[in-house]
Amino acid sequence: MRLTSSRQRVLEAIRGARGRHLDAREVAAAVNRRRPEVHLATIYRSLQYLVRRGLVSRILLNEDHVHYEAAHNGGVHLVCTGCGGVREIVGSQPQRLLQSLGRALRGRFEVADWQMQLSGTCRRCSRTAARPGARGKR
Repeated sequence: MRLTSSRQRVLEAIRGARGRHLDAREVAAAVNRRRPEVHLATIYRSLQYLVRRGLVSRILLNEDHVHYEAAHNGGVHLVCTGCGGVREIVGSQPQRLLQSLGRALRGRFEVADWQMQLSGTCRRCSRTAARPGARGKR
């Protein structure tokens, strides 16, 4: 199989998201800003192809649907249960965590790809909840 123009446009839309995690409909909206339009079924098939080829990663973010991002060597997603915001930590901190896990696994398991999600409350939502009279206003 090859990287068709539709697949290329899907990949460009995901790479152009600049750290945002897009669901399939958001990918379709980004792709279809240009002509010709690409049908949603083609978007889904293209996403499946790009995931299988390791160019795109599927992630779950405490929602009932999948999000997509450009593939990289893992990361940590911080998901706020208050506002739904997502922050990603990439770089040396997650890599050190993975190295530590690798030492703990001691050859019993070889990690090919990984992702971690931590759910909690972001600073802004924590401050809002701490204000007097703010209880239950999320």
